Amino acid sequence: MDQNNQDNSGVESEINGSAEAESNTNIQSRNIFDLSGVPNTETSIDLNQMRVDTIPDLSRFKDLKFLGLRQNLLASLNTNISLLINLTELELYDNQLTEIQGIENLINLEILDLSYNRIGKIKGLSTLSKLRKLFLINNKIEQIEGLEGLILLELLELGDNKIKEISNLNHLINLEELFLGKNKIKKIEGINSLVKLRVLSLPANRLTKLEGLENLMELEELHINDQGIESLNGIENQVNLQLLDAAANSISDYLRHAINEWQNMPVKEKLIWTKKSEKDKRRYQSEIVEYYKFKYQNVEEQFE
Repeated sequence: MDQNNQDNSGVESEINGSAEAESNTNIQSRNIFDLSGVPNTETSIDLNQMRVDTIPDLSRFKDLKFLGLRQNLLASLNTNISLLINLTELELYDNQLTEIQGIENLINLEILDLSYNRIGKIKGLSTLSKLRKLFLINNKIEQIEGLEGLILLELLELGDNKIKEISNLNHLINLEELFLGKNKIKKIEGINSLVKLRVLSLPANRLTKLEGLENLMELEELHINDQGIESLNGIENQVNLQLLDAAANSISDYLRHAINEWQNMPVKEKLIWTKKSEKDKRRYQSEIVEYYKFKYQNVEEQFE
């Protein structure tokens, strides 16, 4: 799956509630409501790991671009946040949110992280037309929906949810990275129009075969490990594929398949083996090295 570490710093105040604060540093105190020493022109505020259940009044920070609220106890978002119309990045990772609400006015938002909450339905995002990255890892989402209007979206992370089918993505024509690992998906479908897709991650689902990849000619990474796939038929035309992870599947006779069907595929890293003994895995390594003329030490690292 996939989180970008952003070098975002915010406003710092000491435990004694001192008003001494400098731009682009972190608040270290639980007394986060005392922001009196913070200038109105502040552009980045970090309130991560405060374990609070209410967002302080931030309405005077008209120029705020980044707001970090990770690892708190927020069950809902109050009206304060809707006034921050210049926000470009909002982090709400690891809270107690059950629905997406209160951010409809944040029309300049480009990055939104709602991972590790209790959200059951994707909604309230249709006005965020500038959104480029959306993270919804580890929620309770059962259906892909509510992404209408997000035509600039480049990265969508929906790993570790309860999704059973891939749907409602055809309009996301600028999507480059799609992460759907650890769901309940049985079939690859509904992504034919995603012609810019470079990374497709579907590990730990319920796939038994590969299909629906015909139009994804820009695909560079494909992660399909840890499920019941029996054959790799369906990826013969992926000429730009650089990394394929199909470990822990039911693929049989790997070398025969590789020689017969992949002879001309420029895949640089093939992490493919079945649930065999350690001895068999080592034998596979030797054969893969011999066939693809890899340096043994490089491939050895991939199997550790």
